[in-house]
Amino acid sequence: MNRRDFMKVSSSALLGALAYCRAQNATWAGQGGIQVIAPEPADEVLLNPGMGFETFNSFNEDERNRLAENYPQCSIAYFRFDWDTLEPQEGRYDFNVIDSRLQKARNNGQDLALRFMPTRPADLNRGTPKWFMGKAAGYWYSKDGRRGWAPDHNDPYFLAKQEELVTAFGEKYNGHPDIVRMDIGSVGFWGEWHMSHTEPQVPMISEGNATKVIDMYLKYWDRTPLSMLIGYVPGLRYAVSKGTGWRADSLGDYGHFSSTWCHMFDSYPQNLEQADAWDAWKNGPVAFEPPGSMYDLDRYVPSKGGGYDAMWDTALGWHGSSFNAKSGPIYAHQVPSFERFLKLCGYRIALRRVMWPQVLSAAQRHLPIALELENTGAAPVYRDYILGVKLAYGRGSVILTSTAKIRQWLPGTHWVEEQLPLPDSLVAGNCAVSLGILEPGNLQPAIKLANKGTDRNGWYPLGNMEIVV
Repeated sequence: MNRRDFMKVSSSALLGALAYCRAQNATWAGQGGIQVIAPEPADEVLLNPGMGFETFNSFNEDERNRLAENYPQCSIAYFRFDWDTLEPQEGRYDFNVIDSRLQKARNNGQDLALRFMPTRPADLNRGTPKWFMGKAAGYWYSKDGRRGWAPDHNDPYFLAKQEELVTAFGEKYNGHPDIVRMDIGSVGFWGEWHMSHTEPQVPMISEGNATKVIDMYLKYWDRTPLSMLIGYVPGLRYAVSKGTGWRADSLGDYGHFSSTWCHMFDSYPQNLEQADAWDAWKNGPVAFEPPGSMYDLDRYVPSKGGGYDAMWDTALGWHGSSFNAKSGPIYAHQVPSFERFLKLCGYRIALRRVMWPQVLSAAQRHLPIALELENTGAAPVYRDYILGVKLAYGRGSVILTSTAKIRQWLPGTHWVEEQLPLPDSLVAGNCAVSLGILEPGNLQPAIKLANKGTDRNGWYPLGNMEIVV
């Protein structure tokens, strides 16, 4: 049956919902007829905000991604910024490094994910600002035959400067519609909350000071989805208790660092258990990255990890939303498995049933509508998008907004039944009815539904309705 044909109401669930609507809602009972459609599902990979593969320190159009064999189009551009890049002089912040990338991301149909890094291992030319090194407490260390310097993470001056940095950028970008995730960084090499085998030369941050850093992000980036690095259990426990997600940098490590130990078996499950973080995905995004390149994974995932489907199934079982494949080439035989992952990671919202009146009297002042939707993905949406209905007639249109809490749509089926307020400007005549999940700032479609037939602007056409005044 064509998705636009009126279906015979044969589903017991739909019959029950329709009977309930008519019994409980005088507006439904007063309608001359009710239209019901069952939209056709789509099977393709969807490019939606905050989910899927990521480009790394680059964008879709950049040469490294265009020339990287089998690298997919991505909705997320993931950037990590060194402290000395963000604050080249004390108290003077270079906001252009974010602004320019936000503009380029928009030009590429992408959003940004970010991390701030206070230091790098054994590399005095990058990471920690020179002005800070000249006046702050720190530690000299030796690593891999090289000599390096790291800040004292427990130094009150370091903590104060990190708070100023996190505050300054948070005041400008917190809640920005094109920033879909902020890693809770500011501690450790690459902001990864470890000192990478330099202990005891360089002590790790204390638990009390770790809490202070996490609180900086919770306070100044409270309108942006946050993820905590998985390796530091006390910090992970505290962050997820406050509603963050988490991030793991070595998905697929079945032998990358050691032949007798790996993150997948010997670290991540134990850390999640100790931090009581198994349900963190319900509140904040879970993001992954391979320990090396996608080529590196081929050395041990097939032989030691049970194959690529098993690796991706583990990520889905942990309710992953995104994966940074580091903008490098991908073997052709890895593609079918990761494309399967891309159809299941994050959220995937499909419209199953819709009911609305054939004829609507504007005197009723509301449009009754009932929808059955299903999130067939592994995670919810982590931003407050808006479910909206567009009524288009002649040269005009009006958008009616629902009060549905889309962030609460965990994997599974969700019913929405509402009476959407009608504007006084509504005119009589035939109108086209469309559905969309909208960006709050401009009420334009932001999330593509997992249904065939979505128009080029992101609206899903439902059918027509006659309005009488």
